[in-house]
Amino acid sequence: MRIPALLLSSAVVAGLCCAALPAQARTEAMLQVNSDGRANAKRNRLVLTSKASGGRDVMVVISCRVDDMSTYGVALDFGAGAVWAVEGEDVTISRDGGEDIVQHMDSRDDYLTLGGSKAIGLFRQLLAGKSMAFAVKRKFTASFDLAQVERHVSRFRQLCNPR
Repeated sequence: MRIPALLLSSAVVAGLCCAALPAQARTEAMLQVNSDGRANAKRNRLVLTSKASGGRDVMVVISCRVDDMSTYGVALDFGAGAVWAVEGEDVTISRDGGEDIVQHMDSRDDYLTLGGSKAIGLFRQLLAGKSMAFAVKRKFTASFDLAQVERHVSRFRQLCNPR
């Protein structure tokens, strides 16, 4: 099944849309190795960007500490501004080859975050696939075609592979 068709079928099953999705936007990636992070800790980061329907820029940042790969974090920016509930939001995550997952993520101003063992388990699975998509409130969506940035994803998995 082609990736846009997979995303469409996942979105329809999850009730995220009523009409056909446009072709998935180009996913771009940037890999930062051993860069400065919070608490003076060096981090490896994979930054994925794409466009949501309606033209919003969307981004997911996945990172791990260089000296402690179990310190893993994810930030998801739907390009919607500070619209998230203070207590966070439930995010529906669609992945190829598996059922949708609903994961609660914390709100941090304009973006949603997830850290620790939940982030490690979930994103290890997601990064092993060819695509991933996120939705909140059936209104805000973001999708990323990992096949387009396979080299970056592969290198990040080498750098941030929790044992």
